[in-house]
Amino acid sequence: MIVVKRGKEPNSLLKFRKGNPDADYESDMPTNVLKDIREQMWKEQKCLCAYCMKKIAAPSVMRIEHCRPRHPGNEQEHDKKATLDFKWMLGVCYGNSIVRGVKPEDKTCDAHRGNTELTHRGNTELTVNPFDEMSVRKIKYKADGRIYSDDVDINKDVTETLNLNCQALSLPQTRKNVLMAEKNRIMRKCRGKSQDTFMRELERTYASLMQERNLTPYCGIIISWLERKLKIS
Repeated sequence: MIVVKRGKEPNSLLKFRKGNPDADYESDMPTNVLKDIREQMWKEQKCLCAYCMKKIAAPSVMRIEHCRPRHPGNEQEHDKKATLDFKWMLGVCYGNSIVRGVKPEDKTCDAHRGNTELTHRGNTELTVNPFDEMSVRKIKYKADGRIYSDDVDINKDVTETLNLNCQALSLPQTRKNVLMAEKNRIMRKCRGKSQDTFMRELERTYASLMQERNLTPYCGIIISWLERKLKIS
């Protein structure tokens, strides 16, 4: 999972909200506004799914997810204005949901979130907050690439609600491969050089990732590894 830094809402969404104070996201959103939302999120998130961190090929195949459920507790009535609040929208992948005949347990991200106990509309509340760096830092990775957290509620978010260890998509193995490739790159670059040079390369890589200059698919596991090596808490 990445820390999402949301910018100003698209002008088309702002105009739509002001001109339609009673509008509902589920039934009233114009196609052009949805297009603008997807394009801005795709750019801000460096083409990555906010949950699993896979690369999303284009804005047109990015799903708009509401970090705060639109129908909390499966309530039929909901705060329509909140559903149009850009600061709670995330760009996510389709979570394997468009594959014909896919089993519920083989879906991920918000597609799997809608299959959990409150179901239907992705109503399961999340404890982890993708917009909060300290919340995302509670997410950790095992040596085999599996994602987890020592926080019981966040661990449930990532392992059950969002199913980010989905074996059908080889997510743990993919993350492990990404980390190994980055470790090998750093070792090749620093081979035969001093420990200080090695630590400076770790610091440079970490700064690049945290400043979002070099966000790559599944880089959350790289960031977590770097924070351990650099003793960043």
